[in-house]
Amino acid sequence: MITKIIQIEFANPSIRAIDHIQDIRKAAENAGLNLFSRYDVRLQYPMPDGDRVVLEIKIPDEIAEKFAIGNHLRGISNFLLSRCGDRYQPYLVGKRLLNYTEVTEGSREPTGLAMVDRLEAVAAFAKLLERSDEEALDQISRILVILKEAKQPWQ
Repeated sequence: MITKIIQIEFANPSIRAIDHIQDIRKAAENAGLNLFSRYDVRLQYPMPDGDRVVLEIKIPDEIAEKFAIGNHLRGISNFLLSRCGDRYQPYLVGKRLLNYTEVTEGSREPTGLAMVDRLEAVAAFAKLLERSDEEALDQISRILVILKEAKQPWQ
């Protein structure tokens, strides 16, 4: 058996998988039964890993090379869309609800801020830059001082 660690995240960055881990666990359990009966693939229980959700998959050696993880895990998305009411419909990006990314050992270190939090910070700073009132200019100046201080060790 080949073991792979897969990170599950929503395609829409405004929703975090860790906040909906219970629904993802139910969906993975349902999809896991289907994958086990068809391919002898075993899905472990989705677990939190810092601010993200990871899923361990055990794939038989003989099918591991050709096993398309994203395609076979779409049962998780289907479950969320069909069995959890209309809760997840607004978060579809095109026809995609979830993204599945294989996690290598090097990327398993704690990530600090979640990508969605980083993007929200960039968006908030961009909105602040659009303003020209005295309060906004003061806040921008303080942020720039912090950024210059953070940049010092790498210069």
